[in-house]
Amino acid sequence: MPCHDQTALIKYPEVNLLALKPTHKAVIGYYDALRRFEKLGVKHEGAVRSAFQVLLDDCARQLGRKLVPEYPYHRRGQKPLRVDGAIVDEFNLAHGLWEAKDTADDLEKEVKAKFALG
Repeated sequence: MPCHDQTALIKYPEVNLLALKPTHKAVIGYYDALRRFEKLGVKHEGAVRSAFQVLLDDCARQLGRKLVPEYPYHRRGQKPLRVDGAIVDEFNLAHGLWEAKDTADDLEKEVKAKFALG
C-alpha cells in the first residue's frame, strides 16, 4: 500500500527587501538634518533620534510596516521597558526594536545595561 503525503503546501509571502540607496530622498534628508544640527552645535541623542526616526519610518513604509515611537516592550514578570521605537506589521507584531544612541555613548556599555534590565 503506497504512502500518500497528506500535508498541505504552505505558501509564505515573499520577503520584501528594502530598496535603500545613498541617493534615496529619505537618506539625503537624514544627512541634511544631521548637518543642520551640527551647524547649530547640537549633537545630543534627541536631535540624532528625530532625524533617524524620519528615515526609519520611511524604510518601514517601504516594507508595508509602521514605525511606532515610544514602543512599550513587555517583559514577563517585570515592568515594561519603553524603547525609542519598533517596526510593526498590521498585527502589531514587532519586527525590530530601535533604541537611539549618540556618538558620545559607549554602545557596548549601553547594550549591557539594557540586557541587565531583563
